[in-house]
Order: sequence, then structure tokens, then C-alpha cells
Amino acid sequence: MHKCFVLVKNLRSNSRILKFSDFKLWKVGSDRSLKETQQLFPKRYPLYEDYVFEKSYEDKDSERIPFDIEDTLLLFRLFGTGDIFFTNPQIEDPNGDRYGQATYPVMVYNNVTHSKYRIETNDCQRFDTFVSNLLSMPNWSSHWFKIARRFFLYGGGKEYNPIHNLVDRVVDYMIVLEAILVPEKDFVGRRLRERAVSLLIAHKINPDDTKRLLRDFYNVRSTIVHGGDMSVFKNNVLNRIIDFETIVRKIIIEALRVFPNGNERRVYLKRHFDICDKDRSLKVYNDFCSIKKEAEKANCRDLILKRF
Repeated sequence: MHKCFVLVKNLRSNSRILKFSDFKLWKVGSDRSLKETQQLFPKRYPLYEDYVFEKSYEDKDSERIPFDIEDTLLLFRLFGTGDIFFTNPQIEDPNGDRYGQATYPVMVYNNVTHSKYRIETNDCQRFDTFVSNLLSMPNWSSHWFKIARRFFLYGGGKEYNPIHNLVDRVVDYMIVLEAILVPEKDFVGRRLRERAVSLLIAHKINPDDTKRLLRDFYNVRSTIVHGGDMSVFKNNVLNRIIDFETIVRKIIIEALRVFPNGNERRVYLKRHFDICDKDRSLKVYNDFCSIKKEAEKANCRDLILKRF
């Protein structure tokens, strides 16, 4: 029998032990003393407010432990809002020897967070049901979800501190939405907004507010990646990060549930929203008007005429 232990940071609960179907979370000092827990995680500094993830595996299943840990962190982040961190995984073999997993971008912890992750005993069964449903979805192994999950995990591990312009997680979350909603390469922002609202219509969201929120955070994303001034966002949109993250989580979950398998996803998305010819023609006209040299304008006009 192998055992896995992971130090869990930023989780708050009224229960010292949270028991799930195949693992448990125990608060430092409940199952083991602080000193024992510190020996369990020699490269970290466990505190009394921290929790420990513990799970047992049959020897034949030991190779999947690192992947299982990452899945569990992802599922916690999808289940509820709040910054929860897994760090310093340790694997204990049947002889009692322990082996630590090397640090990588998913297994991280930062001290500056905008919200605690909260879960109580009466949430454990709901979490187990939630996990069972999601893991049974065919899209769990899809190409688009592999990209979406990676950047959702990256974003959730990054510090969020608008005062010091540390808002890089917004870029990661926008990559998540684009990977799910926009396989095309044009009209990205509009496709993203319209398809997001269409996908979530059964969740009784406010369509106008959701579109506005996604437009604002897409502008934040563009400002970051193009080296713009972030100060215009500090007193308004950046304060709605929890609302934005909630929308991102809902889109991931809904996409897993309703998207068809394989290449049919593109067809499905086009049915929910596609760019009409009028909008395309207007873009072509505006692009044409932005050409500065008259000779190039004439060449462009001639090319279009030849097409007809």
C-alpha cells in the first residue's frame, strides 16, 4: 500500500477532519502533531491553520498518484470559489520511505490571495457526487479541455494583487475561455462573449452584465499582453475578479457536460453564435478605409472586382 500526503494551504473549515469517498483532509495537529507534520513536509512550514490531503493507493495504482493529485486540486477549484493551494506532495511506499515530487507551476503557493477556500463536512458528499459526474464526462480527455485545465490551474496558482499590477491570472483565464469557446481566429472577443452567455443561459445569469464583465476582463487581458497602462482598471473591473472566476468555472463545467465529442464542437459553437456577413463586410470596409496609400487602395479594389 502506498500513501500520498499533500500540504493544503488557504483552506478554511469548521471541521478538523473532512472525509471524502476516497481521501481525507485533516487539519495540522489533529491526526498528527505539528512536529510530525513538519517532518512530513521538510521543505515547507506547515501551520496549525493548514490542512493535509491524505489518500491510500494499492501498489498497482501508485504510478497515477501525481496525476490524481492534480485532478483533485482541479476539482476543488471547479467545485467552489476561493484560492486553494496544493504544495509539496509526498509519496510513502510500503516500506515507509518517502519521496517528494519536484515543484512545478501547478503545485505552488503564494501568500497574497483575495479569498479563502471554504468547505464544510456537509459539502463532502456533494463534492463526491460532483467529482463522479465530471470524471464520467467524455470531454474530460478532450484536447480542448487539456489546454483549458492547464491554464485554469496555472491561473489559480498565481498571486492576485491589483495594487501592484499582479493580475496575470486574468490572461490564463482568458486562454481557458478561448480554448473552450473560440476555435476560430477572428472576432475572438465577440465570439467569446456571445457563446459564453448562450452556454450559460440555463444558469439564470444576467446576460448584459455577463457580457460586460467578459468584455472588461478581455480588455484587461489585452492591456497586459500588449504592455498597456493598468491603472484605468484598478478601481472598477479588477475588483470583480470573483465574479469573473465564477463565470470561468461555470463555462468549464457546462462545456464538459454539453459539448459533443471530436470535431463536432466547432459546429456546436457556430450554432450558438457565428459572425454574420454584414459584420464581416463592415470589417472589410473599415480595413479598406484604413489603407493609407491610394495606390494600394486601388490594388485592393481591383482584387475584389476580379473576384466578382
